Amino acid sequence: MEILVPNKTDWEKVNRLAVHVHELHVGWRPDIFLSSEIVIDKERFFDLIENTQIFVAKENEDILGYITFDIKERENPIMRFRKQLSIDAMCVDEKCRHKGIGTKLLGFVKEYALKNNCTDLYLTVNEENIPGIKTYEKFGFRVKNIAYSMQIKKDENE
Repeated sequence: MEILVPNKTDWEKVNRLAVHVHELHVGWRPDIFLSSEIVIDKERFFDLIENTQIFVAKENEDILGYITFDIKERENPIMRFRKQLSIDAMCVDEKCRHKGIGTKLLGFVKEYALKNNCTDLYLTVNEENIPGIKTYEKFGFRVKNIAYSMQIKKDENE
């Protein structure tokens, strides 16, 4: 297995994995997410490749998992400078889980962040994604912020 920037021809395989993860989010938060056959469209996929914001775990021609991210510089006169690598999504094919692939993707991105002078890694995770939370915590991530959300509806009597 190797971790690398995917080829443009890998789009369908990566999107298939993205759809699977997205459907988990649809189940957890149907108030926000809608089912879709295309989660990462071709144009976005090609942009991720061009900007080196995606890596895949690949064995032969099989995509075993992927990770997408971006890097942002955070400057504020009352805070220390930060160059943050923010992980947008990570997925390991369900047939390949519990083999260390997610940990290897995280390790690869951490090394990439170090080479690019990043100060920290950041991600958010759905509270119901227990396997993801366990993976992130085992890797060394710690809860630093708590975000609250409340769905509101207009009063039907108005």
